[in-house]
Amino acid sequence: MSDQDHNDQDEPQELHDALHVPFHGFELTVAVDRPVYAGGEPVRITVAATNDADRSVEHTYPGWQRVVLSVRDERHRVIATDDLAGHVPGRPLTPQGEFRDRWLPGQLLLLPTWWDQREGAMRPAWAADAGVGVRVEPGRYRVRASWTGREPGPSVSPPEAWSSWFELV
Repeated sequence: MSDQDHNDQDEPQELHDALHVPFHGFELTVAVDRPVYAGGEPVRITVAATNDADRSVEHTYPGWQRVVLSVRDERHRVIATDDLAGHVPGRPLTPQGEFRDRWLPGQLLLLPTWWDQREGAMRPAWAADAGVGVRVEPGRYRVRASWTGREPGPSVSPPEAWSSWFELV
């Protein structure tokens, strides 16, 4: 193989990298398990992130949290959120700074959690302590998932997803 042949074979990969669009093929979904919940009943939430692209990608996060969840009412007001700004209260060894991971083609990540129908901070699913905050009023709500990771390349907004509406009775 001549040097010219070798260079021609390298070109498509270089061109592909130069034209890489961040989050192309990266899918984010968020779902609740039911359309109606009784007062005080946990709302089970599942976030799914998938790299459906044909190549690996690396994501860089501003802290340990890959996705931020917020519960919104019918007027789109934030009722509760799990945005912890990179720190978990009561956990002194919470990693700080940037976090990176590599997503292989076809890789899927499921992040199950729940919301206890209280205003303010959402507790992670693994938290054993009682929730704080006032119970929200009956009504329609939905969950927004915002991906915090960034990919190299042109600056684009990271993926967001919305659950279907659910009702608290």
